[in-house]
Amino acid sequence: MRSLRSFVFLGLLGLICYGFPSAAAAGEVDVLVNKLVEKGLLTPMEAQIIVDESAQHVAKEIAEGKSATLPAWVQNMKLKGDLRVRYQYERKSSNTDARERGRLRYRLGIETKVVENVKAAAGFASGGPDPRSTNQTFEDSFAHGDLRLDYTYAEWTPVKEAKIALGKFDAKNYIWAPTDMLWDTDIRPAGGSINYERNITGDIDGFANTGVWVMDENANSDRPAPFLTFLQSGVKWGNEKVDAKFAGNYYNFHGAQGRALDWCRGTNTGITKTNNDGGCSGGLTYDYNAAGFSTELGAAKLFGGLSLNVDERIAVFMDFIHNTDANDNTNGWTTGMRFGNAKLKEKGQWQASYMFTRLEKDAWLDVLPDSDRKGGDTNIRGHELLLEYGLNKNVTLGIDYYQTARLTGTKDPERLIQLDTVFKF
Repeated sequence: MRSLRSFVFLGLLGLICYGFPSAAAAGEVDVLVNKLVEKGLLTPMEAQIIVDESAQHVAKEIAEGKSATLPAWVQNMKLKGDLRVRYQYERKSSNTDARERGRLRYRLGIETKVVENVKAAAGFASGGPDPRSTNQTFEDSFAHGDLRLDYTYAEWTPVKEAKIALGKFDAKNYIWAPTDMLWDTDIRPAGGSINYERNITGDIDGFANTGVWVMDENANSDRPAPFLTFLQSGVKWGNEKVDAKFAGNYYNFHGAQGRALDWCRGTNTGITKTNNDGGCSGGLTYDYNAAGFSTELGAAKLFGGLSLNVDERIAVFMDFIHNTDANDNTNGWTTGMRFGNAKLKEKGQWQASYMFTRLEKDAWLDVLPDSDRKGGDTNIRGHELLLEYGLNKNVTLGIDYYQTARLTGTKDPERLIQLDTVFKF
């Protein structure tokens, strides 16, 4: 009897793991195995082995895109997302009352491989239509929040060194910036972009980014629709202890002069903010064709590790921009340093950073900078201090402090504190 049970056990294991269609087997195995246990042909331990082996086999086939019963695009699908819960305190000047808010952000991304070198992706996020915010404030007697399309694009990789995207995508994948002085991290540009990177020699790689990003349509207007073309070219070098990255940047805004762009802040010359929903009046006095550079220099275990962690890293970085079209107030720069773990993934890891920013009135379009730094205004100078700590794997606690004031006119100092708990999955 025992030899018969062993023969049945091995036969069923092979039949279930390699003979059944993958998706169907996962559901049928439990029913079949339970019946065999009831009839005494399998022990509970043998039954559990069969169930585990079957589950592992199905998971392996799906991961490799070999399942016979699921479409390839489903098997190649990947999900990722994050949830951020925030307490925010802000005080715009010594003459106003402080404002306190609870806020959350939820983002979910879906990506699938269409064919070998083409992928399609889409993302959804909480918040409203503001392109620089995906926050949902706790307000209006528990009112329901919004969930909106955050991005959607197709990406083609014709050769391993290049990728081309069409649609609406994450800016950081197609332009490198060590700070958020110019680009709020929530901005998803629309249009087309190309990223190219290849090894030059040894540890030195060269890279280039370019694209056409459309800012608005051209309805009922005899002027061209506003759009941006840009070129970024740079090099990066690194080994286990030292790394460096440098890029030269040129931005050419077409059709912006004479317009009041949506979601402006009213701090560029020629426009005035009319409401808090992105409305402005007037027209931009200048174009905003600008040139600048970005750079970062890092060193690992510079102080012998300090018994903090094996990937301890210190880095100094800078962004600089100059508007070539305006006459005055044409420069902007951010400089700072970062210290701690290179990435926060595990419990106990941490990172601290400090930045100083000076962004003059017409150095850059005020629809694009980080919205946490005085609402995204230009004509500002200020400090930012950020501390982050890993509470657990993929769970971090952070505190972000901004102290910002205007460069000219009424200083209108602002203090902003954000306490964040972030869950990544």
